[in-house]
Amino acid sequence: MSDSSSLETDHPDVEIEPIDSSFTETEKPEIVAATVVEQKTPTEEVVPAEESTPELPPAKQNWLSRRIQVVTDTIEEWKFLRREIRAFPARTKIRMKEIENHFMVYRLTFANLTYKAPRIEEEIQEVYNKIISQMPLLEERTRKRSLLFRNLQTLRELHQEWLKVAEQQDHLIALLQKAPKGMDFYNRMQIIREQRRQEELRQKENQERIEAAYESLKKALSYVEHQCKDDEPIVYGNEVLTLEDAQKVWNEHITEILTMKDLKNASVETVLARIRSLEETIREYPSLSKQIQRVGERFSRLIALHDLLSSYGKRIIPQAEISRSSTIMFEQIPALWSTGQYHNLKVLLERVENFLNFYENTVELEVAIGERRRSGFTQGLAPSIIPGVGGLSPLIGLARVLVAAIDQRDRYMIGHSEKVARLAVETGKKLAWSSGDLEFLEIAALLHDIGKISIPETILTKVKPLTSQEWKMIQMHPYYGAQIVKQMNVFNRIVPWIYHHQEHWDGTGYPDQLKKEDIPLASSIIAVAEAFTVMTAELPYRTAVNTEEALENIKESAGKQFAPEVVEAFVEGVVESTQEKSNNPQK
Repeated sequence: MSDSSSLETDHPDVEIEPIDSSFTETEKPEIVAATVVEQKTPTEEVVPAEESTPELPPAKQNWLSRRIQVVTDTIEEWKFLRREIRAFPARTKIRMKEIENHFMVYRLTFANLTYKAPRIEEEIQEVYNKIISQMPLLEERTRKRSLLFRNLQTLRELHQEWLKVAEQQDHLIALLQKAPKGMDFYNRMQIIREQRRQEELRQKENQERIEAAYESLKKALSYVEHQCKDDEPIVYGNEVLTLEDAQKVWNEHITEILTMKDLKNASVETVLARIRSLEETIREYPSLSKQIQRVGERFSRLIALHDLLSSYGKRIIPQAEISRSSTIMFEQIPALWSTGQYHNLKVLLERVENFLNFYENTVELEVAIGERRRSGFTQGLAPSIIPGVGGLSPLIGLARVLVAAIDQRDRYMIGHSEKVARLAVETGKKLAWSSGDLEFLEIAALLHDIGKISIPETILTKVKPLTSQEWKMIQMHPYYGAQIVKQMNVFNRIVPWIYHHQEHWDGTGYPDQLKKEDIPLASSIIAVAEAFTVMTAELPYRTAVNTEEALENIKESAGKQFAPEVVEAFVEGVVESTQEKSNNPQK
């Protein structure tokens, strides 16, 4: 036997690898011979080495053993590679089914995510595409030529490529197993980033909205200033409503809104709502100011006409309604104007307009009838608008003359009205009333009991307890006082102050049982000053109390009979006045 072809002919069941061409020609026979000896059947007789060949030197024996071992290992590797390569196609297909199952789980997770990690998906697809593209090629190469006729190096290369496919399958499974967790993490991170991005966009948008609203507000301010720069101030009794007052309030609101925005202690929608509301208020200012002036003129004219009818015994409007409307016109509306509460102001204006609409036509009709019946019926009608602030000093003197007449009828209360007026003015100062307001307050305090002129002197000077009928007559003096004072149009403002000066904070007073803020503030001031004056006066039926005890009684009645705010200011004013007198006894 000299080559491998003769071996395959003699032993068809034995697969022999072609001898590697790297062997030398002198080595091939020995290797083949060794291979044949190894592949012999058990029935053949093997001739002992020492009998068949002469004894070789030890060095030669070791070399031969090594060569035989190499050939043996080569044949075993060749067989192993053939078995492995034949098994790879089926093994990889089974592995692909397992991969498909992992893909199913991965796809279910993938479908529920908002954001997919492109790098994870790309890596998975890249490995998968390599596998499915390499497998058909390797299968084709494996089938193209019988493995039996391939040398060891070719089998090694083919086996290595199948191993790479298997490794890629393992790698793909690992990627698919890790992918859901990685995808979920990426999805959460992207959601957080998107939320931050959306928040930044919202903040930028909100900032732009606020800036646009603020620019619109500034334009409204410029527009109103231009429109109203030549307008005359609105005169309300001793109140003057000017654009400068309104602008001061607007600037305070703007500062408050900007502070809210900078400190972020209010939502953007709240800030925008405040800006838009203020802008609407500013733009309504020209029409609102004219509406106030128009309603004020109508009201004064209506009251003047009604007073004219009353002087001839014709009463149409109940005094209580006149008093309430006068309070709205000359107290509440100016107060709301000065604080910029235009929404509430419009509500009150609407209420006064309803009052005017209800009575105006009737009163004018009665006046027209009176004019037709008697020529010159309206000639004595006083002007309907009070000209400006100040000029009240002569009226205060007139009030003192009327008070002197009251003192002559009630000898026990001489000087009572003067003291009430002084204390009321001190209280008004503590409440930061203007000088014009204080003048009207002084007149009202001097005249608060002028209605007692209509009460019989026997009742006023009675020492014994009053009967229920006599007490009812005493309770009529606010009404009589209002009737007397309203005869002078210049005193329209103080009519409700006098009419309600016996009301109690808790609603138990008279004549209309008004409560809390429904009572004119001036009436509450007069009520506290009068109560203190009566308590500290010496009367036939009881002794006077000292100042400290009277103040304690006043403070105990705060929130019940008297307005708490007024009591606080009154007590402060009396205490300071007392201290000033003790420090300057000659004053």
